[in-house]
Amino acid sequence: MSLDAPAAARIEPRSIAVPRAESRLAGMRLDIVLALIVFTMAIIPRAAWVAYNDRPPQGLNDPVMYNLLSDLMADGDGYIRPTGEAFAYYPVGFPATVAGLKKAGEFFGWERSIFSIKMMNGMLGALTTVAIFLIASRLFDRRVGFAAGALHAIFPSQVYYTGTILSEPLFTFLFVGALLILLWKPWIREGMPYPQLFAAGLVLSAATMTRGITLIFPLLLLAIWFFYLDSRRRALLQTGVLFAGIAVLIVPWSIRNTLAFDQLTGPSTNVGDDLCIGNYEGADGRFTLSGKCFEGVEGMSAQEVELHRNREGLKIAVQDLVQHPVRVPKLVAQKAYWLLYKDDDGIWAAESYGNDPFIPEPRKGMLVFAANAIYYATGIVVILGAAAFALSSDIRRAFVLLAMLYVLAVPLAFFGDPRFHYPAIPLAIIIAAATLLMLWDGRRAFVPKESPS
Repeated sequence: MSLDAPAAARIEPRSIAVPRAESRLAGMRLDIVLALIVFTMAIIPRAAWVAYNDRPPQGLNDPVMYNLLSDLMADGDGYIRPTGEAFAYYPVGFPATVAGLKKAGEFFGWERSIFSIKMMNGMLGALTTVAIFLIASRLFDRRVGFAAGALHAIFPSQVYYTGTILSEPLFTFLFVGALLILLWKPWIREGMPYPQLFAAGLVLSAATMTRGITLIFPLLLLAIWFFYLDSRRRALLQTGVLFAGIAVLIVPWSIRNTLAFDQLTGPSTNVGDDLCIGNYEGADGRFTLSGKCFEGVEGMSAQEVELHRNREGLKIAVQDLVQHPVRVPKLVAQKAYWLLYKDDDGIWAAESYGNDPFIPEPRKGMLVFAANAIYYATGIVVILGAAAFALSSDIRRAFVLLAMLYVLAVPLAFFGDPRFHYPAIPLAIIIAAATLLMLWDGRRAFVPKESPS
């Protein structure tokens, strides 16, 4: 008789553990099914848009340069200009990825084509949709995750940019991927595992090689962890691990650039240009190719111009801001306007910035209207739900809001352009989806009850 209790005790945990294991397995299967559904919802419009927009970029602009630079890299010439001079103006991440795609074509039998590059962007966009579904599911539940994934799948501007040879889909995929690693489990006050942090740092390193705005992203996390974690030392260590991950690609590439140009050089040489364009005396906060940022380069080689503008652009920006500090608030407001005022820029980019206007009216007008209408509506919902995210008991939701604001704030140091808010849209979609479902669930509170007969 004395053995009955221990025997029951031994059997009971197994009887409980089996259903729990089965429940977890069923949950994983459901996640996979829903992920496949949102991926399909995302890839269909992107593939259709790429097929419709299967045409090479025209003129002299970023897409043309990316295609040319990736050809040179795929041919084994390195990251150089066609003249053979060293090059580092654009961050190397996107042209190197395109070069890898072209090189892979030699092994798998597809030719170098504009379609394959744009379809790569389409795949990256669809995979970003899956990541959004997973993040929202982890922060809330599968219902919010599916709503966020479905909205991103059809969000016009997120589709339009897949029809370009631009870095936005790649950067956004990497950035959202890093956030998925950071947000996979609830945050505890004792801290996060260092391998998880280093993995997120590695993905952020690849993102930073594509667009430099994530170089100081760990400082945002430091500001949160410094007050949230039990130990401030732990907050500093976690931030250090993230920076160590980012350094894995950034430091060797910066050394390469320094050796190539025989002077101290960072990951890219366009910082001076970008700062000068948005901050010189006479700037109105938007992109321009005129003004004193582009003067004084007569007789220089292309490589000398690249280095001169990077160096002198920084000086001009700092000097003009110091000499005229009163104009800074107005200038920041102007940058914010140019950054946020519309969301149809992907069509402008797909048409090679006016060099290849192939979309007829009224179709083009309908595409523009769809992009801006959904963008403005989403923005209103995000504003309504921002406070709930900021004050949530789950600190990860506040982090998503702050990460979105970080992406929007960085361009205000340079110049405003609708292209720069593209990576913030996925985070805005998560906030909007959660807010809409919260309002839907609370609608009964506003429905008047019927009086008894």
